[in-house]
Amino acid sequence: MFPSLRRLQASPAYNQLLTSIKGDLKKAMLAKNNLEKNTIRSVLSTVKNNEIDGAKQTEFELARTLNKMIKQRIDSAHAYKAQGREDLAHAEESEADIIRKYVIALPVASEEEIEQKLRALLDELKQKDSSTKIASVFKEITDDVATKWGSSPSVIKAMVPGLYKEVFGKK
Repeated sequence: MFPSLRRLQASPAYNQLLTSIKGDLKKAMLAKNNLEKNTIRSVLSTVKNNEIDGAKQTEFELARTLNKMIKQRIDSAHAYKAQGREDLAHAEESEADIIRKYVIALPVASEEEIEQKLRALLDELKQKDSSTKIASVFKEITDDVATKWGSSPSVIKAMVPGLYKEVFGKK
């Protein structure tokens, strides 16, 4: 499918944040704030490349992409600090802060919130039947549950094995 048509299938939160980012780019350009301008351009470029690659345009995928960009910036800042380049480390940290404000603006649950809800679900399943298999836990995690929790099913399912072992005490 063409990228321009895919944008029509994007979630409202996704489109709203992109509009906000583009508005912030314009403000940064008018204010001649090069750090913010270049960071926002990098974000828009990464999002556009993901669209071209066929990634889903949901707030969950956007949050995943932005969190990945933040992690890259933080890792670079640590590397620069190890090399004694505080000026470059500060620039990377500032870029991470700029990107972080867009992640916060998304209506996506944090990992802690998801873990708390998943732990409650697992406790409930354990009370019903202490011999519940992990496969039945995965069946419980539908798109409806994920949307209600403010997350994507893939994020929740990635957390299931570790929490299942903790709650059910199985190895």
